[in-house]
Amino acid sequence: MTTDAVLDTRPAVLEPDMAGRLPAPRRTARLLVVDGAGIVRFGMRQLFAGDPHLAVIGEAASPRDALVIADRCPPDLVILDVDLGRGDAAGVELARMLLERHRKVRILVLTGCRDREIMLRTIRLGVHGYLSKGADTTDILRAVHTLLRGESVFESGAGAVRMDVPGDESRPPARGLGGLGGLGGAMLTERENQVLRLLAVGMSNREIGRSLVISEATVKFHVRNLRDKLDVRRRTEIVYTATRQGIV
Repeated sequence: MTTDAVLDTRPAVLEPDMAGRLPAPRRTARLLVVDGAGIVRFGMRQLFAGDPHLAVIGEAASPRDALVIADRCPPDLVILDVDLGRGDAAGVELARMLLERHRKVRILVLTGCRDREIMLRTIRLGVHGYLSKGADTTDILRAVHTLLRGESVFESGAGAVRMDVPGDESRPPARGLGGLGGLGGAMLTERENQVLRLLAVGMSNREIGRSLVISEATVKFHVRNLRDKLDVRRRTEIVYTATRQGIV
């Protein structure tokens, strides 16, 4: 286990804009890599070493070590393999504990596990991204930056990387949810939150119904409620707006 912080302390060189104003400095994001394979942890360090805005503050091979590091130096983002050599339940439970103990942390599940049920369980917990280890390094880097911007990244069942929520800063926030940050989910029922998580990975009403063991008509009812609460007209806007509000 490596716990030494490797934050880049070199001063950033700021260039003035056309009006002569200096841009606000960008803080280095703290990453924690949790994977049972040492070669993968090493590879992640190498991948992020070339990015001045990312710093791996620690790596862990077990849930216990991951929690020790996270408690000592809370990360902005955890890259987590749910298969930690103790069965998938250990990784899923670790995700739950990290989200409970560190409210602002974002989690990217990067795993070789292809079990759809494991994927759905982690999404229901509230992880912010899910990629397979077969993803290109450019996709992994893009996913990390996307999550750090407050957006979500999920891999579709076909294996293609799906990026949710384009960076459209001109879009107004949903009325009634602004300013709540990650606590916006308190305005939704537990079932609505479950439906929202499954919408985020591109599931159809029928697939959501099967997953939650409810009828397709009931799913439509919850989708309609989500549209009303998020103040959007179309189904395709639900995940977009929910992510902008910090609910997803």
